[in-house]
Amino acid sequence: MYLLRYLSFLFSSTNQHGVHSPFVYTLVTKGLYKKDKYTSIKSLNTALKLLDYFKISEINLKDQNETFKALITEKFPNIGLDTNSESFIYLDNLSDKNVLFFKELERFNNDTLIYINNINKNYAHWQALITLEKIKVSIDTFHGGILFFRREQVKEHFKIRI
Repeated sequence: MYLLRYLSFLFSSTNQHGVHSPFVYTLVTKGLYKKDKYTSIKSLNTALKLLDYFKISEINLKDQNETFKALITEKFPNIGLDTNSESFIYLDNLSDKNVLFFKELERFNNDTLIYINNINKNYAHWQALITLEKIKVSIDTFHGGILFFRREQVKEHFKIRI
């Protein structure tokens, strides 16, 4: 099943040339495609590139991923770990508990970024999340998912090969 989902992703995804949103195009070309490699784990490397690109000062680790926590401490020692931060929220997976977390969408602001590691463990939850009205931009990188609440943007979903 995993292999079929990956092949389907490859056929339906694009690179920066298929992106028509200036915000997402800039994120992809200057952030996600940046040559820096923080770790060999693709999904965590993507999350670390997001931290660097958006110059995040605090991160909310909703799920404790000790590897990711250690990488943040090592690569970005100035980033604080705050369970109340709404600028960058990290979820390690889409468990039922984490999906309930999204019912609090009213508290998230326009600049909130949510990164979800390993969205393919429960792809049905990911599909449900990207249909929520408040989530305006969703990016599926196969290994992880990125969500934005940008009110000024038309609702769009992207599948980006990294």
